[in-house]
Amino acid sequence: MVECKYYSFYALAKINDPELLYEAFQQQIAPGHANDIEIEVFEHSDKRWKRLTPSGGLDQNIAPPILDILKEKFGAQDAGSWYYDSDIGGWFCSYKPLTSKHFVLLVRCTDPDQLIEEDYLQFLFHFYCHQLQMLQGTYRDALTGLYNRRAFNEKITQLLDNTNIYQRRAKDYSPTMFVMLDIDNFKSINDNLGHLFGDEVLLLLAQQMTESFRDNDLLFRYGGEEFAMVLMDITTEQAQQTLERFREKIADHRFPDVEQVTVSIGYTLFDRSLSIDELIGRADNALYYCKTTTRNVVHQYENLVEKGLIPVMKSPRAPNIETL
Repeated sequence: MVECKYYSFYALAKINDPELLYEAFQQQIAPGHANDIEIEVFEHSDKRWKRLTPSGGLDQNIAPPILDILKEKFGAQDAGSWYYDSDIGGWFCSYKPLTSKHFVLLVRCTDPDQLIEEDYLQFLFHFYCHQLQMLQGTYRDALTGLYNRRAFNEKITQLLDNTNIYQRRAKDYSPTMFVMLDIDNFKSINDNLGHLFGDEVLLLLAQQMTESFRDNDLLFRYGGEEFAMVLMDITTEQAQQTLERFREKIADHRFPDVEQVTVSIGYTLFDRSLSIDELIGRADNALYYCKTTTRNVVHQYENLVEKGLIPVMKSPRAPNIETL
C-alpha cells in the first residue's frame, strides 16, 4: 500500500499538462476504478467560488446545492477539513495553501462498497493543488486565465502529432475545428479609454469564452486582442452555430464604459496533415476576410475557398490585422 501511495505522487509530479494532471489525479484516487469515481475541484479566489475545469481553467457555473455547501462549510479560516454530505452523496475535502486561494475537492463514487482513505486522499489532493498552481504559472495567461502562447504552441503541436502519447488518453477527444478570434477596433478602445479599460475588455471576453464553450474545448489567448480555440468533436454546422451564438453574445454583452464590443471569427477544419503554420494560416486567412469586409461576423476557410472569395493559401500568417 505504501508503494502504491508513493507511486501516486510520482505519477502526478512528472506530468506537465493541467488536463493530464487532472486525469492522473482522478485515476490515482482509486487505481483501476477511475470510472467509478466522479471528482470536481473548486477554487475560491477574488471573493467567489469557481469550478476548476479539467484543463485548469475556471467556470463560474456551480450547481446551487454544491455552491451553498461551499459557502456554508468552508470559510476563510478553514485550514483543511473533511465533510460528507448525504444529499450530495459525496465527500468534500478542503485545502488552503499559503496563498489567497482556497481549494475544495468533491468526490462521489457510484460503487457504495468503494472505500476512500481520507488521509491519503487529502495528501494527494494537496499535492495536486501545488502541481496545478505551478503549471498555471507556466501555461496560463496572467490577465485572462486562458492558456497562453507557450501552451498554444505545445498543445497544437501535440494534437497534430498522431503518434504522440497525448492522443492516447483515458478520455479521448478529437479536435475537429481550429478557430481564430479577434476583437474589432480594439486599438481604438486603448487609444480612447486607456489600457486599463482594454485589459478589462480582454478579461471579460475571456470569461465569456470560458462560460460559452465546453470543458474539453481548448481556449487560448494567442496574443494581444487575438484568441484561438480548438473545438472538439463538433460538426461544421454545429461549429458555425456555436460560434455565431458566441459572436452575438459578445455583441449583446454590456462591457463597462465601452458602448459595444464585437468580434470577428475565422475557423477551419483541424486537419492533422497540416503543419502548425498552415493550420494557423487557414484560420487566419478566414479571419482576415472578416476584418476586411464587415467585421462582427463568422467565416469558415473552406467555405470561403469554395465560393471563390479567397484563394487556397498555406501561408503562415495573413497580413497584420491589428490596426484594422
